[in-house]
Amino acid sequence: MRRLTAVVLALALAAGCSSGGGPGSTSKSEAPPLVIHAIDSGTFQENFNPFHLEGVNFGTTGMIYETLEYFNKLKPGEIKPWLALSHEWGNDGKTLTFTLRKDVKWTDGKPFTADDVAFTFDMMIKHPELNKGALEISGTKVLAPDKVRIDFKGTSYAKLFNISGSTGIVPKHLFEKENPVTFTNPKPVGTGPYKLSTFSAQLYEMTKNPAYWQSGKPVVPTIRFPAYTANAVQTGLQQGEIDWAGAFVPDIDKIYVQGKPETNKYYFPPEGVVSLLPNLTHPVLSKPEVRQAISLAIDRDKIVKVAERGYTKVAHPTSIPMPGGEAFLPPEYKDAAYKVDVEKAKELLKGVDPGLLTFTLLVPSPFTDWVNAAQLIREDLAKIGITLETRGVAFQDWVSKVGKGDYDLSIRATPTGASPYFQMRALLFSELAKPVGTSATGNYQRWKDPETDKLINAYAATEDLAEQQRATQGLGKIMVEKLPVLPLFYSPSWAQFRTNKYVGWPSEQDPYAMPSPYTSPDAAVVLLNLRPAGT
Repeated sequence: MRRLTAVVLALALAAGCSSGGGPGSTSKSEAPPLVIHAIDSGTFQENFNPFHLEGVNFGTTGMIYETLEYFNKLKPGEIKPWLALSHEWGNDGKTLTFTLRKDVKWTDGKPFTADDVAFTFDMMIKHPELNKGALEISGTKVLAPDKVRIDFKGTSYAKLFNISGSTGIVPKHLFEKENPVTFTNPKPVGTGPYKLSTFSAQLYEMTKNPAYWQSGKPVVPTIRFPAYTANAVQTGLQQGEIDWAGAFVPDIDKIYVQGKPETNKYYFPPEGVVSLLPNLTHPVLSKPEVRQAISLAIDRDKIVKVAERGYTKVAHPTSIPMPGGEAFLPPEYKDAAYKVDVEKAKELLKGVDPGLLTFTLLVPSPFTDWVNAAQLIREDLAKIGITLETRGVAFQDWVSKVGKGDYDLSIRATPTGASPYFQMRALLFSELAKPVGTSATGNYQRWKDPETDKLINAYAATEDLAEQQRATQGLGKIMVEKLPVLPLFYSPSWAQFRTNKYVGWPSEQDPYAMPSPYTSPDAAVVLLNLRPAGT
């Protein structure tokens, strides 16, 4: 059935690319469409609300709804103006004023103004569940059609990325008529380079915004997102159906490159850390000695070699990305590394009732590398008397269960940010921890520790780099000594792309954005940098 689905989908895509004049057709004189795989999914839900955590489709933030600024995670400190031309802090980091572009319109022709920005952030006050970055917003003030001020309860220097780099701005004139918590936004109106043209459960398509504020862009006229399963993705890559994918491919040179290194490219820069998350509301996993025993039993080198096929490397025990994060490492743990010690692990578990050492490890079944990693972890933990049931579930089911704390153990990636702090904040900040049953946007293991919060707030209270580094070093020490999460390996930004249609993709030589199609808003930045092959 999977093979049949792939064949039918391939025929449908081929028909959509023909010059027959039907819906979605492309004449020979037009630039060709780009077929994108962002995530393994059998079907799509008609949801384009950038504030939703579950079910929202890729491309919503970036391609349709834009951020105020763009942060290049591959070049920490590089910030580019986007919908905002500039920002200015005031009141010791408690106010932030943005000067906006004047030449921007929504795709329905209405002008983009400061009212839209104020409305977007005011929504987070009215509906705290939409405040994904745990921002301490106290209010907003429109100073002019192109100038808006956001006020915060506390010093918020370090939250600039969450404020201006990851929040998609929505149109007030449309969203004010809806309940943003439940609104699925099936007909999105944005300022971005693309607008939704067609949608079905198996395929959605976006076409270029002809009135986009970046003149002459985008060059790619149409982008298509088919609903691929994991097996179908590999078939699609082999047969040349997919132009841009974000997939784990076990033997990429054999399956994808296939002797075509001049056109079939891939680039896997680190994008964060993949960790084993213990649910800290679990009475046994909340015990530090149990988490330490689990960590000592896991052979991370084997996971990287076998499950990840050597595409990445074992994470530093602090989780801080290396190389590049040396200044943020606590000096006493600069050379820390993981070492398997089964006997010490057994010793740590002596005081725990063996009947309580049975857990379920939840993983998204489409992520075959994580499924394999889970099996290896199960084998490792069996050596110290822990029984682990590995359970694979659909991607959206996994997102929901982990977000709501409905799990014992899980594997999850935490993205990097403008500095290692942002990754640490997403992992550890108590404001992100929600009661079990309520969806969280970070700190899924629900770590709550006053010392941790004090360090996170200390970083946010200053613009002094040395002080920020000291605060991050303190967080790294907590990671090593208290094990709130168990880092496994660095998370690659999976990206396979072809250069037969378009060139200008990110590379090690030109790392202008994360290359994966599932990273927002980076994917939109990639599309804006593409140009036709041969130019």
